[in-house]
Amino acid sequence: MKMSSAVEQSLVVLVMLALQKDGLPVKSHVLSEHLEVSESYLKKTMRKLVVANLVKAIASKEGGFKLARNTNDITLLDVYEAIEGEDSFIHSTQLADRVFPAKTAVAEGTKEVLSIVYEAEKDFKKRLKRTSIADLLLFAKEGEEIVDWR
Repeated sequence: MKMSSAVEQSLVVLVMLALQKDGLPVKSHVLSEHLEVSESYLKKTMRKLVVANLVKAIASKEGGFKLARNTNDITLLDVYEAIEGEDSFIHSTQLADRVFPAKTAVAEGTKEVLSIVYEAEKDFKKRLKRTSIADLLLFAKEGEEIVDWR
């Protein structure tokens, strides 16, 4: 399994928005400058966070992005699924079926491997669901809780 860098960027953005002074919206160009990523790439990521109701896009002169929900109500699983999708990351290409002649043994072996990987995926997602953005904020150093990114 490979997780895209957009998941990490999304987590950083959500923490930035959570720490934003007075909950004011932060413009995408400001976020992209701090993250050192292209604004067009960040906007694609932000769109996914908006669709998942993790952030709000505010269209105005003073607009930008702000959290759509309380930090306790945004889990790492929410972020992961907003970016990577909710579908399983397990997809068999049936390669073993094409290579090995023992069809019954291949089917049983494939079933076993897929079962193990599926259980690992369930454990992975359970673990992500247990951690919220509020939990990540516990790592903010004293005196750095509130920031004006703008």
